[in-house]
Amino acid sequence: MKKTSWACVGLLVAAVTAPGAGLRNPHVRDGLELSAQGAAVVVAPGACEINGQVVRVAVAIALPVAPGPVVSVTNDPPYRLSADKPQGFAKGTRLRGPNARDVNACGSLVSASLEVRAKDGALLKLGEDYLLDAAWGHLGIGPHSSVTTNDPVTATYRYALLRMDTIQVSADGKVSLKPGVARVSAPVPPAADAGCLALAHVFVNYGDTTVHQDQLFTIAETPEQAITASTPGRIPKTLALLKAGKPVTVVCWGDSVTAGGNASTPDKRYVDVFAAGLRERFPQAQLTVSNISAGGSRSANWLFPDKFPYRTLRGAASPCQFQRILDAKPDLVTIEFVNDAGLTPAQVEETYSDILTRLQPLGTEVVLITPHYTMLKMMGFANMAGQDRRPYVLALRQFAGKHSVGLADASARWEHLWKEGLPYLTLLDNTINHPDDRGHRLFAEELWKCFR
Repeated sequence: MKKTSWACVGLLVAAVTAPGAGLRNPHVRDGLELSAQGAAVVVAPGACEINGQVVRVAVAIALPVAPGPVVSVTNDPPYRLSADKPQGFAKGTRLRGPNARDVNACGSLVSASLEVRAKDGALLKLGEDYLLDAAWGHLGIGPHSSVTTNDPVTATYRYALLRMDTIQVSADGKVSLKPGVARVSAPVPPAADAGCLALAHVFVNYGDTTVHQDQLFTIAETPEQAITASTPGRIPKTLALLKAGKPVTVVCWGDSVTAGGNASTPDKRYVDVFAAGLRERFPQAQLTVSNISAGGSRSANWLFPDKFPYRTLRGAASPCQFQRILDAKPDLVTIEFVNDAGLTPAQVEETYSDILTRLQPLGTEVVLITPHYTMLKMMGFANMAGQDRRPYVLALRQFAGKHSVGLADASARWEHLWKEGLPYLTLLDNTINHPDDRGHRLFAEELWKCFR
């Protein structure tokens, strides 16, 4: 694969240490270093342990990595060009091919392949008849168009897919590469074959034809080795009620992630996974878990709906009513707002102190959830081994300690993924900010730590 350009992020990778640098699979005794060379990954000689037996790889081997798959679409059924200028993931007419459920996958469209034609087959001209946001695959009407927003047009184009491959060693010392299933977003690496050791994963980005070192992800640690700041013991009243088998009401409050953004089914949303896990841990409890959330919202929409209306909705028309939380009379509220990530430390102190004050008359306990990782540009990362330095995240951790409230440190879990051999972007189902089922479960796992 070519050197990865990390489409849509505008950041360079070459000057930054590759994600797998300095890491070693714990089952490796010596050697077996990985290096990217052209369109292959070279695995050096060495030894590893498989099922208690030392296995030797006698000579270096080059494993060819197939290019990133590309799908061709011809005369995609009629579109109508948006009157909005295509810009970002929200505006314009979406091409259907690179769709990642709720948005188009950023960087998937092979923009040079696009042809847009009028109903009579006439080729339309980019920049005049139509506009294109190449990163997002969105179209819009051009400034001097020969068609209108009511006229049907067709599109012929290609779009690229992502893939995760697994490098494995067999019990007889053979090294091989097992290709994964290509997807427009959130590819999953294949499990190693029976009796084999998975050494690392290879991330094949959109349109790649050569391999780069930062696409090699050594499987160096397990999920259990992740160090997070999640806090057991800070919700004593809720724990006591659960253990006593008394009624307990938990409200999970948040934005589109709490609402379930991009979970494959409702039971895979982190709120539902969390609730199911609590019932397993406290089978005697009379537990009610309510999901009170609104996609695209931030805490200010709920706390000050007149000053910060939600999508221009006001009063009873807006779902963002803090009174909904108070009316539930919760024993515990969990709070997740990735959309609060722009808050400064001072704003975190002010905003979340206000929340505690409003809940205090009910005696409600609180667990704050640090947000997951989002696309590289939003995080300010050069690659997928970045350490979370968002002021909001650091401030949430400090606030939780200062005010002795619970903390479920999802951010630290996402920060650890690259050490598990997983580029975190592959857990973003919409390529921006909505996790897949695996990402949702990480929230639940950190929440469960608060109930020890």
